[in-house]
Amino acid sequence: MNPCGAARETNRGFVVFLCAFYAVWSLRVVLLMPVDARIESEWLQLCWGQSLRIALWVVPLLLYVRFVHKAAPWAWLRLNTLPRGRALRRGAGIITLFLALCLVSGMLIQGGRFQHLWQRTAAGWGQLLIGMSIVAVAEELLFRGYVFRQLRAARPFLPASLISAGLFLLIHWPGWLYMQGPHWGLLSLSASIFVVGWVLALVVEVTGSLWPAILLHFLNNILSAVMLASL
Repeated sequence: MNPCGAARETNRGFVVFLCAFYAVWSLRVVLLMPVDARIESEWLQLCWGQSLRIALWVVPLLLYVRFVHKAAPWAWLRLNTLPRGRALRRGAGIITLFLALCLVSGMLIQGGRFQHLWQRTAAGWGQLLIGMSIVAVAEELLFRGYVFRQLRAARPFLPASLISAGLFLLIHWPGWLYMQGPHWGLLSLSASIFVVGWVLALVVEVTGSLWPAILLHFLNNILSAVMLASL
């Protein structure tokens, strides 16, 4: 197969994989969210929800990379590298600045507070940390490890990062619409998720590793959950 044909085949596979993923995840939201709501135990609900996330986000991606791209997922998804030197410093700077801006924005604009921080039980903290860890890893593997990598291979950083941020935003909409219905508040929420998605792509671009993006994603989710819990 010539290079152009190989590129078209890769792009076709990329689009098919993403379309299948969005369809399956949307069905999960519509068909299985009622099951989530009927589970009374918070730990069982956590295990159920995050097991589905791993099964639908992580497992198909690892198999796809292994058998379609014929590559070792650990290396292909940039999990085998850690940033060093200048890349580490730049990544740490972006993470610190972004979290500081999120903190200021959450407190001054959204009215977030930390008054419930010390009211969480050990079990509550355990559920939060485990859940947010799985979410961060799963979403970064798919959207920065796979989607952004594929887009970046054929495009400059800016369009690749903007498209990946848009796709990252899109996957949140089925859950939002199911749980909240359409409302104007989704516009501001969409803008914030889009910005987060772009910054996460920037962190991967700067550091050459997926781990800093996973760390930022995890810390951002923890900060949002703790600060905005009472809103």
